[in-house]
Amino acid sequence: MDYQQVVDSRHSCRGFSDQPVTRHEVEQIAALAAKAPSWGNTQPWKLYAVGGDKAKEIRRRLVEAMISERPQEPDITMPMGFEEGMSARYKDLGRSLFKVLGIAREDADKRSAHYVNNFSAFGAPCLLFVTVPKGQTSYAVFDAGAFTHGLCLAAASLGLGTVILAALARFPEEVRAVAPIPEDEDMVIGVALGHPDPQAPANTFRSVRQPLEEMLTTFDL
Repeated sequence: MDYQQVVDSRHSCRGFSDQPVTRHEVEQIAALAAKAPSWGNTQPWKLYAVGGDKAKEIRRRLVEAMISERPQEPDITMPMGFEEGMSARYKDLGRSLFKVLGIAREDADKRSAHYVNNFSAFGAPCLLFVTVPKGQTSYAVFDAGAFTHGLCLAAASLGLGTVILAALARFPEEVRAVAPIPEDEDMVIGVALGHPDPQAPANTFRSVRQPLEEMLTTFDL
């Protein structure tokens, strides 16, 4: 695949097959993502990959924590709201995705089940967790974002699916109970990784990007 094909093929995968992800595949993805730029080449990120029964146990714990309405204590502050344009796109994403999934606005049970699926990583056989050292500025998180984007593109180049999930980082203590990620590292985000299930209706969905003229401003070009 050339770069254009990789970018176009990457999407948020919300349905995975049972086929496991191999260590070799994770190593390939990590090696490619590690080429991401960072402030002064500081490379603040660390990557933790969890598969097999441990991934299943993390998914189970996260769902249980969410259903029991346990207080969330993420290492990185989550947004409480968005400005008008961002909020409109956020709401449009939900409406469009639910339409594909056949979830009616008034169907509270199906909406709740979809929310639970986020914490179960949509059945992904492999979970990736990206961290940065505690006490760093937002620029370390910015660099981790570039690395995470690289993970998703690298996975797409190998025919694997990913979805970036804040849900996987909302209860870091549950993750650490299974995979001992050091306490002196902040868990920035989780990524579900696996082979896309071609039968999953959600995998036909593609989010819409804002028009270029709304996003781009040029000066003297």
